[in-house]
Amino acid sequence: MALTIKKCNAEDQVSRLGGRFCDEDQVSGFILADRSVKFDSETFTKTVLDDLIQRDKIIGTVKFFSAEDNDEEANFTSSSTGKRSKNTLGIKRWKFMFNKGNCFQNQLQLLDKSERYAIFLVMQDGSVLGALLNDGKIKGFDANLFTGIKKVKTTAEGVGSTLEVDLEPDAMKYWQGQSVLFENDEIDFTQLNPVTGVSVDITTPLVAAATSTKVKISNICASSVVTGLTTPANWKMRRNGTLEAVTAVTEQNGEYTFTHAALVANQDISFEINEAGYPVYVLDTDYYAGKSITEKVSA
Repeated sequence: MALTIKKCNAEDQVSRLGGRFCDEDQVSGFILADRSVKFDSETFTKTVLDDLIQRDKIIGTVKFFSAEDNDEEANFTSSSTGKRSKNTLGIKRWKFMFNKGNCFQNQLQLLDKSERYAIFLVMQDGSVLGALLNDGKIKGFDANLFTGIKKVKTTAEGVGSTLEVDLEPDAMKYWQGQSVLFENDEIDFTQLNPVTGVSVDITTPLVAAATSTKVKISNICASSVVTGLTTPANWKMRRNGTLEAVTAVTEQNGEYTFTHAALVANQDISFEINEAGYPVYVLDTDYYAGKSITEKVSA
């Protein structure tokens, strides 16, 4: 189709405010997605969502302790007769607070000054607010992220981390006039947990000719063990930098036994989550990522 010259259209759009409108539920969390992520309502499934999370394109539903609006109001110019002209739509901003400790802050800080993500808002009923594009697809509202200064408990007041989210100016037209609520029969988005970092600790000495290794897997920010990660195809052993299959995985109370090809003296060995080349293990609505440190095989 050829390009056309855009002419000024002084005709105002007519707003249809009559009829029945649904109220929105309270926001209970938010999803951060790579700005390139777009959902097609015709093809969206949990498998599509899992694939995006595995490729680190989506951070699952983040729950906050409290939140407040931090908006920048629209900018106006007034004429000598007092007539106002609206220059900008303003900027939608939030300040999200998290009542969590230093380990959470360490992970949150990785988002500081990020311009990578768009934000979806998750409602208490499981529906999600996003931007409806002209092609009918849905994406998040492009945003900039900033972390605030972490507070520690010096009084009885609540403390923790702060994440400030500013919508991009270009996202405001969607926020103000092209937003949409969506839901999915397969997924309760309130239960879509963010990727959990896990510690993968080798607990038995690596010795030549051994064909199995014991590993403890626990939450990276807590001593609690992680269970259920027993699909061999989702794990790999790295031998001198090269990935190899793990042929069997068993687990008891967070202690795993990996069965693999025989070890050879002086080789460098580590174990890592690796599902079809991606660093995230999918287990229903839970997601895990982690790898062990590299250790040398003794003679």
